[in-house]
Amino acid sequence: MSRPALAASRAIAVLNFLAANPAEGFTLSDISTRLGINLASAHALLGVMTDAGYVVRNQRLRTFTLGPSVVALGSAALECHAAIDLARDAARTLARTTGLEVAVTAAAGTSIVFLARAGEPSARGVPIHVGQHVPLVPPLGSVFVAWGEHDAWLAQADDPEPLVAVLECVRRRGYSVALEADARKDLGHALDDLAGLPGDDGRQATVARLVDDLGRRDYQLRDIDPDASYDVSMIAAPVFGPGGEVALALTLLGFTTSLHGSAVAAYGEQLRDAALVVTKRSRGRVPSAQSHQ
Repeated sequence: MSRPALAASRAIAVLNFLAANPAEGFTLSDISTRLGINLASAHALLGVMTDAGYVVRNQRLRTFTLGPSVVALGSAALECHAAIDLARDAARTLARTTGLEVAVTAAAGTSIVFLARAGEPSARGVPIHVGQHVPLVPPLGSVFVAWGEHDAWLAQADDPEPLVAVLECVRRRGYSVALEADARKDLGHALDDLAGLPGDDGRQATVARLVDDLGRRDYQLRDIDPDASYDVSMIAAPVFGPGGEVALALTLLGFTTSLHGSAVAAYGEQLRDAALVVTKRSRGRVPSAQSHQ
């Protein structure tokens, strides 16, 4: 495996950090501390990024925010990924019809990135922000790996066997269901922690704690009993790309009361159907069941 380019990794970390906190500006010292980059390196890096327009420095406050070049990149990316705009439209429609918060997410390497959100946040909802990254580690992200290569994802779990059953249920239903319990609180805390911890060591420790804690619970719902009650945290359904890969996910969040199994299934089917419409409109292809046997 090639050695990572440190300057490139740091530049990506800066962009991800600023994207996750778009309403705030951060000083050189803030960025250095929050990302674990020494001051001299951070100063040189931000100088190059400012000259290229990827960040903007407020001369009075001496803070940095995202620059206009990022907007140009985003516009170009949307031209390449038509499904994102269609998914954002679907998210807005779902938010209106369900009264829930809806997120559009994608897998990006070893992370899940939030691309868009619609609807009003709930007191019980996960505190998400566009640009926020969370780790793609069990039990998180089953909807992204259920239709593709999942060995590396399963290998990160202490006990992968229950997750194999989860992935089979996700493929069969066409959507995943995460139970509330304390999972939402832990995920919300982890999101805040990951944005504020200095250096990779602190972030990795938080990821390890999150995975270990969630892995001890029946966090991902397998079979749905229509007569049982469930405290649901989120429901996610895939949008497929032209090769049958999972390109995006639509996720319902912010459930305020326990749901009967029949209601869980109804929400899941509504979400799945909306995601399938986005798949078809963006010329994606739903993979055959046989390809995942």
